[in-house]
Amino acid sequence: MSNIFTLTLIGSLVGITGTGLGGLIALSIVRADNKFLSSLLGFTSGLMLAVVTFDLLPESFSVGGFFTGIVGILLGVLTVIIIEDFIPVFYKTYQKTNKNDFLKTGIILGIGIAIHNLPEGLAVGSSFMFTTQMGFNIALVIALHNIPEGMAMATPLKISGMPKTKVLLLTLLSGIPTGIGAFIGAALGNISNFFISLCLAFAGGTMLYITCGELIPNAKKLYNGRASTIGLTIGLIIGIFMTTVNH
Repeated sequence: MSNIFTLTLIGSLVGITGTGLGGLIALSIVRADNKFLSSLLGFTSGLMLAVVTFDLLPESFSVGGFFTGIVGILLGVLTVIIIEDFIPVFYKTYQKTNKNDFLKTGIILGIGIAIHNLPEGLAVGSSFMFTTQMGFNIALVIALHNIPEGMAMATPLKISGMPKTKVLLLTLLSGIPTGIGAFIGAALGNISNFFISLCLAFAGGTMLYITCGELIPNAKKLYNGRASTIGLTIGLIIGIFMTTVNH
């Protein structure tokens, strides 16, 4: 699959579907269940770790060599760190008694999710440039990964009193950068194997950092029990099956 427009459309649909579905789930739940959210975050963390470890990075090393892959990983991690330094962390300090603080939390979290979706789209675009099967695997995992992000964004917006239609629209919009990332990944991947390798490793680095630095710790914060660990284990096993059965 080499049509950049098609890959951009797929990337957009992946992002919008994932965050939008998460928004719908959050709006449908009368009261958010931390245990459920924790297990869902753990499950997607396991999927992400499997994809990075058994698919993205091995393919990157195979196409462009070990050094290119390592450079891509470091660049991906560094990019997320820089992004995080520029994103206000109001959502970590809000007071639950003030609806305006919930609104601020949802908006800031949405900005962070939108920015994080850009390199995830890069994974979709560059993966499709390598093989169609790998592209579909990555697209499915990222769509699943975006569901709890959409839920996390929509929940405080819902509590703030924002109309449901606006909440859903914002969660849908936060998925659009995935399409932009897919376009960049496909465009760079068309140039040479070096850029395919660099894109795959870059996306792997960002996904690894987000998973280990945000998803797993947040899953434990939501519910300090076994739910997230069990979810992670199940997600990892399913992710290993998804990434190795076609190899």
